[in-house]
Amino acid sequence: MINDLHVNHCRVVRTAIPRSDLLVAVLVTAVVLAPARPTAAQTSPADATTTPSEAAGLFIRSVRAIRWDAAARFVAPETLDRFRTTVTMIADADTTGAIRTFLVRTDSAGLGALDPSEVFGRAVGAMVDDMPGLMHSLYDRDDEVLGHVTEGADTAHVVYRTTARLSGAVPEVKVMQLVRTPAGWRVLWSDELEVLEAALRGFVR
Repeated sequence: MINDLHVNHCRVVRTAIPRSDLLVAVLVTAVVLAPARPTAAQTSPADATTTPSEAAGLFIRSVRAIRWDAAARFVAPETLDRFRTTVTMIADADTTGAIRTFLVRTDSAGLGALDPSEVFGRAVGAMVDDMPGLMHSLYDRDDEVLGHVTEGADTAHVVYRTTARLSGAVPEVKVMQLVRTPAGWRVLWSDELEVLEAALRGFVR
């Protein structure tokens, strides 16, 4: 089956993509609905992310397992930088330093020295641990990667189905944007990342 279909007429800017029913419908129509083969989460990211579907599957599995350091390994560098900027902005707004200490367990100089992936893992982990409702909404789900559509050589859109583990829950079909990096495919933006960023921005409140 063909998972890798080129879409020349669809142009997507590499920024956060708001959910669009039209985009979902177009991509679901274009993708041959073939589930991605499971890959061990312990596999080297470079070896395990040779296709967008593989990278998306590993990212989703890490999120559902609430393993933020693992999830960060499958996030695009520019997205990790975006989260670092958000965390720094939140920390700098608190003159007591308490928020910085809580989120990243270090002072201002220490935060500046952290790798963006470490900032993501620490800050998201601390926030989610402090918000049980958010944690349950993220991990208490079942997912299936349906396939992907490529746009040019370096951008892809992965279609996946997710269902909350609640009685009567209706499956949702979502689209995740990925980019090719020297280390393999990485998640540029997803519904999960949008939820996490919004939660971080509202954390102080």
